[in-house]
Amino acid sequence: RALPVPGMAEGTARFHFDNLCRRPLAAEDFLHVALRFHTIFVHSVPRLSLEEHNEARRFTNLVDALYEHSARLILHSEVPLGEVLRSVEALTQACADDGHDADKLGLFETMYDDQPNLQIQIKELGGREKWQELQERRLAEEQRATARHLGRLVAPEAVQGTTGSGWSASPAASDLSAPDQGVAGVMVAAVGSLQESGFAARRAVSRLKEMQTMPYLESAQRRREAMC
Repeated sequence: RALPVPGMAEGTARFHFDNLCRRPLAAEDFLHVALRFHTIFVHSVPRLSLEEHNEARRFTNLVDALYEHSARLILHSEVPLGEVLRSVEALTQACADDGHDADKLGLFETMYDDQPNLQIQIKELGGREKWQELQERRLAEEQRATARHLGRLVAPEAVQGTTGSGWSASPAASDLSAPDQGVAGVMVAAVGSLQESGFAARRAVSRLKEMQTMPYLESAQRRREAMC
């Protein structure tokens, strides 16, 4: 997949926020940017709303990739840096209507299309075995989604929201293709997915602050010198 770079010279690249975060790019794309350039300018970074959680997720993936590779990130934002992701950080408090916290339910399998890159994900999960376990759970979720889709085609009346409030504390291992689990299970998983985006935003804010410190900038300078 080609990623146009509006401006580049001697290891530096310049992008508009929309070039990176309003396009269907994955974390792997940002990893290539981090490996190719030692300094990245991103301008016109807006305050991101809750409705822009996909854009926010791409932005946090960009920050993760650059941070992990000691790249220097220079941002021009339309609001103070601390305000860019504030609305999305609030998603860490998302919970089901019945009071069940999705964090405690362990429902973080569902992710957006732009997943964190492999190195970051393995590191944060604590090892390759945990990462492999997560991949297997994602595969099982995709299979359940296919089963739900087929169920709608065969018996659409079975998934029309006949499960009470629609929110459920059904465990991740439940058969979500069953008529009494379909809607509820999807909604609980959605809560977990939104919370996961909130935690990713919180991590990105922390990393953006660290990227302004002297130890980080010295590390970035060593990388620039090595690339020149």
